Amino acid sequence: MKLFKKVLAVALVGAMAVSMLTACGDSTKTADIKNALKDVGVTTTKTMNKETNKVMNEMQSAAVKVAALDTSDTAAVGKFVAEEQEKLRGMTQYTFSNAAGNGSYDLYIWTNGADRRAEAGTGRYPYLRKVDYENHVSKPKTLTALFSKQFVEKGAFSGSDESMEALQNVLKAATKDGKPVENLKVGISCQKVYGYDVLLVTVPSDIVLSQTDAPKTVK
Repeated sequence: MKLFKKVLAVALVGAMAVSMLTACGDSTKTADIKNALKDVGVTTTKTMNKETNKVMNEMQSAAVKVAALDTSDTAAVGKFVAEEQEKLRGMTQYTFSNAAGNGSYDLYIWTNGADRRAEAGTGRYPYLRKVDYENHVSKPKTLTALFSKQFVEKGAFSGSDESMEALQNVLKAATKDGKPVENLKVGISCQKVYGYDVLLVTVPSDIVLSQTDAPKTVK
């Protein structure tokens, strides 16, 4: 009986740890984000929201694995990367799934305009950073970093007036064939990863969002 209680206690602690890393369901900020986007003529669709949630679910799953990963164990890291690459390559609706950039949608992740990692050069990330095959999926170190607590924490979406305004500015400046886009349709998913709100945005692949460095880091 004592052994059973100990095993049960360990299982409960493990379950609590996982739930802290990845709380399921939309963030309380989701409604505010949708309202802010409507104010600048941007609306979400059920189809793109659903696709974005699929990627978020995979990000949450990958974060749990990275949190438990011994980064000094090259075999374990290699196994994680290979498995994750296979899953992402299977998301063929997104352009990040292949080197040619084919797909119906582009995926962007909110960064706060944080300073780039040393390996990624100098300057700041764009507020919405496009996830692509060459820069993320195909590079083991970058792929692992994308799911790391350090990266997630730096890009946590606060929902502040400053961050909402920055999000609005990026999306309302979207272009198609070099021209402004009216009535832009997107998909969003804002959920917990490592206890922080992560914002993912899906847009049709023929829509271009600025990838220039953010002018400042927002909080």
